[in-house]
Amino acid sequence: MKRRAIRKQLLFLFVPLLGCVAIASTVLSFYLVQNFSEEYFDWDLVNSADSVVGRLRLQGEKVVVDLPASAQAILKKDESDKFYFSVTDEAQGVIAGDKNLPLPATELEEDKPRIRTGVIAGETVRIVDVKVIPSESTKSVIVQVAETMNARRQFQKKMLLSVAVPQLIAMILGLSAVWYGVVKILNPLKDLQAQLAKRSQADLSPLAGESAPEEVYPLVKAINSLFERSTAELKAQQRFVASAAHQLRTPLAGLKTYSSIGNEMTEVSELKHVVQELDQGIDRASRMVNQLLALARSDIGEPAKMASASQLDLNFLVSDVVSELVDQSIRRGLKLTYEGSDTPVLITGEQTGLRHLVANLIENAIFYTPNGGSITVRVKGGDKITLSVIDTGPGIPLQEQSKVFERFYRILGTGGNGSGLGLAIVKEVANAHNARVSIKSGTPDTQGTEISVEF
Repeated sequence: MKRRAIRKQLLFLFVPLLGCVAIASTVLSFYLVQNFSEEYFDWDLVNSADSVVGRLRLQGEKVVVDLPASAQAILKKDESDKFYFSVTDEAQGVIAGDKNLPLPATELEEDKPRIRTGVIAGETVRIVDVKVIPSESTKSVIVQVAETMNARRQFQKKMLLSVAVPQLIAMILGLSAVWYGVVKILNPLKDLQAQLAKRSQADLSPLAGESAPEEVYPLVKAINSLFERSTAELKAQQRFVASAAHQLRTPLAGLKTYSSIGNEMTEVSELKHVVQELDQGIDRASRMVNQLLALARSDIGEPAKMASASQLDLNFLVSDVVSELVDQSIRRGLKLTYEGSDTPVLITGEQTGLRHLVANLIENAIFYTPNGGSITVRVKGGDKITLSVIDTGPGIPLQEQSKVFERFYRILGTGGNGSGLGLAIVKEVANAHNARVSIKSGTPDTQGTEISVEF
């Protein structure tokens, strides 16, 4: 799709709009000016007719007009127009003035001027006809005055130019103001572009948007929010790589040591012991890799975590995980019991993440519960859905309870071969599901730990 500049789009929008407004305004102005000028000149022509009527005299029984050349010059107001007048008696015909003035086609009412357009000597004229009865006379006469329309047309042109020219100037100034305004408004966008162009690939610091307009500032905030999320994601990846390198180095070094020793052994019994150690080391490394992958997955942003969320029954999910870990608990000499709810316990969540949560809670209890102990996994429904894992292990001291959710943290002096990632994964998955994790541990006289997740 071809990109179009904002300046061009605004010009394409405003030029036709302003042009239409200017044309409509000019047409309306011309119409108003024409009507005004016609009324003004017609009114002046009626006054001229009244002046001629005022010069009528009665001599005997005849009506005469006392209109000398000087008076006619006064009635002719503009050199560009020709002025005509005539006085017509119904019996005598034209008694004064020009004989080529066309008589009105219809009867006139007494003392009521009528204005019309006619033609004299091939020129369009404006004519005023008025029927009057001179004083001391009983007979009416028709007084006519006419004038060509040159002065009117010149006046209308001047008035039209006086309106159209300022409108044209105003339109040009308006377009210039729009152009200047667009350039002024787009300058902050150029500043943002310059900030981004100067940055390196690793620079995800917030953009400086203090000078951005109110309409652009949300864009700046959205970009800064994206940078913030990208920074968090980058740091999470860096932590994962560093943690993976640190945690895998030791078991891999152990495996390498045992494999080197095995190459030098000839006794079957000794080789059997080395193979057992290798097998256990591979199990520990496999579990470490799986937990690191689960932790990396939990580092993804919450919207991505919950993208595949669906409604599921916590009873079925927990019982399925418990059945998978029964063999592991038996090998450790532990009794693993599941206590589910009598009714379905429906929650909305991401199934893979929840399985990691349940598995890590149970495995954590298996690793730290001495042989002969017991582990109870309990699911409760109702207003508050709760998953609890209760063991008979050594317990977690109060001062350590807030630290066990940190990555790779292990309490000194405890047994087991855990990696310190299990409860960190539990915490991350719980946070993604807006769940709360709590720990209840035994007193100095009693042992055991209860870790609960409340959805």
